[in-house]
Amino acid sequence: MRILVSADIHLGSPIRSVAMRNRELGAQLKQASRDAFIRIVDLAISENVGALILAGDIFDNHQPDMKSRAFLISQLSRASDADIPTVLIRGNHDALLDHRTHGDLGANIHLLDKEEPSVKIADVWFHGLSFDTAHASKSFLPDYPAPVVGQKNVGLMHTSLDGSPGHDPYAPCSKQDLIAHGYDLWCLGHIHAPFECTSEPVLAVMPGIPQPRHFGEREGGTVAIVELGDGTPEVKRHRVGHLRFTECSLDLTDCSDVQEILSSIRAELERVRDQEHHTAVRLQVTTGHYTPEMLMAFANEVLENLDRVYVDKVKVTTPKQQVGQKTDDLLRLMREELNEPGFKLASKQILEELRNALPREIMEELSEEALDDFLEEAIGEVTLSLHAGAVE
Repeated sequence: MRILVSADIHLGSPIRSVAMRNRELGAQLKQASRDAFIRIVDLAISENVGALILAGDIFDNHQPDMKSRAFLISQLSRASDADIPTVLIRGNHDALLDHRTHGDLGANIHLLDKEEPSVKIADVWFHGLSFDTAHASKSFLPDYPAPVVGQKNVGLMHTSLDGSPGHDPYAPCSKQDLIAHGYDLWCLGHIHAPFECTSEPVLAVMPGIPQPRHFGEREGGTVAIVELGDGTPEVKRHRVGHLRFTECSLDLTDCSDVQEILSSIRAELERVRDQEHHTAVRLQVTTGHYTPEMLMAFANEVLENLDRVYVDKVKVTTPKQQVGQKTDDLLRLMREELNEPGFKLASKQILEELRNALPREIMEELSEEALDDFLEEAIGEVTLSLHAGAVE
């Protein structure tokens, strides 16, 4: 049997922050997760797979977004009409899949949970447990059914496994224990970066998020088709995401005029542009003369003649030599201030207030004669701090 494995669709994911900065990018992103899911069903039908697997977090939140639920059911009905059954579990985001509240999903769609943890399709047994709450701190693995002897067994699990940066530790489970459970294939969800783990004859595959949603999700954009036959299952990845995220560094220090800046920005955006996919870009620009707002205006001018590319944000870094020059100028002004009569008088008044507030043994250390030494030490500390900041 050939199985299409996906997870973490996150239908209905909010995109407010992106939309506020870039309305066009926000509109693309709002539709992107749905478009990716349509491509998943299209791929399942064109590849004539034996089953479609969704390993949790089909939805992004627990709000009663019945429009998103209707969209899911309509797409899974397309697969069902092509004689492709869907097997799925609830992840930590999937309250909308609760059939007790919102009704059944439809024919040929199998939601696995603790009441019905297994289903047989053709000669393959599928086993899975769903989240019943938004948080699960213990491993689900001890509650999974034993493998059916003499049959192929496939497990669906939404889990953080041994832990992954940026993901909450939900239903943690060690890879070693997972492999040792006796199933032939594990289809996993929750971690948005794709990976696979093989320990013959067992394969565990994390398809990753099919459509990344922000700049923290630069991996993903794929699903996996697994060939379940003799020996270790074989996996092949297929791209379904249509919007990708990237960051670019651009040094404009030597640009002498706006024309050169526009040309440099255009060249960089054309370099990252993809002929098949839309690309969201963050620009990290080194320049000593232009603000992020000015550079964003330049980028928007370039984008007028460049499709499928969106600039989300521009960050500016000042050249180190200019930072050093500004530091030296500041220190020079501070030394000039030391020689001003008003500054000296104010310093003596502050020193006298400290002397009156401190015990006698400490007060003697704060003599007026020591004031110049204190100020020089302060200048030295500021110098070290400012130049350290320039190096960083």
